[in-house]
Amino acid sequence: ISLSCKGFDSRVAWDTKHRFSALAGFAVAALCGFSSVAVAGDSIAAILRSPSSYDGKHVAVAGTVRNLQQKTSHKGNAYDTFYICDGGCLHVFTFGRPHIANGEKITVHGTFAAVKHVGEYTFHDEIEADEGSLP
Repeated sequence: ISLSCKGFDSRVAWDTKHRFSALAGFAVAALCGFSSVAVAGDSIAAILRSPSSYDGKHVAVAGTVRNLQQKTSHKGNAYDTFYICDGGCLHVFTFGRPHIANGEKITVHGTFAAVKHVGEYTFHDEIEADEGSLP
């Protein structure tokens, strides 16, 4: 049996001797579908070691919020940027105003870009957080 949810993938063998493993797998699936508990599946260090391997892929990373900045675009749209750090750091972009603070430990789910061009700006090693995925 193979179970997965956003940011988590679990393979569970099913036979008469491993029923507990299967039950644990179903419990994980229930948590993924019915809980706001976030499971980080990617390490910041691994992404930084090989950013091109993760480019354009969905990632889930856990770490500490650093350098949180609340901004507003020229069109009046609220957005925040910050770094998520655990050993190394990745830049995070999110629309809106999530309820996070510097020093808080969180999990970020989103799409990683090794290099991202927005107008005249270039960003490196950035996660664009999934809408509604931050507290």
